[in-house]
Amino acid sequence: MKEAADGRKGGLIIRVEGGGWGGDSAEKIETVLHAVAEELLTRPSKKLATPIVVTHTASNPIALYDRGRSGEYQVRLHASGARWHLYVFEFAHEFCHLMSNYDENVGKDIGRHNQWFEEALCETASLFVLERLASKWGLAPPAPEWSTQARQLRIFFNLLVAEKHRQLPPQIRPAAWLSDKEAQLRRDPYQREQNDLVAKLLLPLFEQDRKSWDALRYLNLDPTDTHATLAEYLRHWYDNAPEEHKAFIAAVRKLLGAGDVPPSASAAITPDASVQQAAVAVADAGANIRPWRRDLGAKAVTGLGAGR
Repeated sequence: MKEAADGRKGGLIIRVEGGGWGGDSAEKIETVLHAVAEELLTRPSKKLATPIVVTHTASNPIALYDRGRSGEYQVRLHASGARWHLYVFEFAHEFCHLMSNYDENVGKDIGRHNQWFEEALCETASLFVLERLASKWGLAPPAPEWSTQARQLRIFFNLLVAEKHRQLPPQIRPAAWLSDKEAQLRRDPYQREQNDLVAKLLLPLFEQDRKSWDALRYLNLDPTDTHATLAEYLRHWYDNAPEEHKAFIAAVRKLLGAGDVPPSASAAITPDASVQQAAVAVADAGANIRPWRRDLGAKAVTGLGAGR
């Protein structure tokens, strides 16, 4: 596990510091956080060559805009103890913010009117990594002690995607639903139930090719993004991205009904017509939970850490 503390993929350095972790060592937590990052970081990133310092918080997890004294990113997580499913869920979300140039236009507007989309993307990252590690850890965990955690990650993923608020209303297309909700999302980007639904819609697009996460490094780069309409915001993302990511971004634009999809990209959006159907499918979990952001005690999932 020493490799985790020294930095793995692309020179990535994650340091867990301070107390509040419930007795688990910083080294073990770093191992799990590296496993999360490596599912999203598909190639080296100069931006993320900067160390990430992770500390505990009694409040909501957050990636701070302010850097540390040495320029390091500062991330705070609420997870503690052996609740590895929560470490995975929380850090995937915050790491996604770091990947997506979340601090590029800070200070240019009191409110970032498209921040809700970034929040939805980062919720997608949490779902994506939970599912990926649930599959991988059963066969190749980062250390033997995590081989039994695959089932817990899978249970947590299934519980999340089956939540009632993540289901698109019957007979409603994503673009029509979003047209009704977008104004309130622009005013308040932290409407988690709305973001959760969009995240579930986006998940199948990323599942087709995990390299699509690399497209996030071209988001939030236009100085007008803070005021842009969603269609303009996603067009800027499309224009800034290299050719290899244009079909994926065009698929996002088409799913959300956000502007015209360039003809050159349209034909390459998806290999079949099943993606939208998969995006709105209800997972067969048969349960509902209240995740940490609505119940910081995470009482509904404490049993997962005990192996049930």
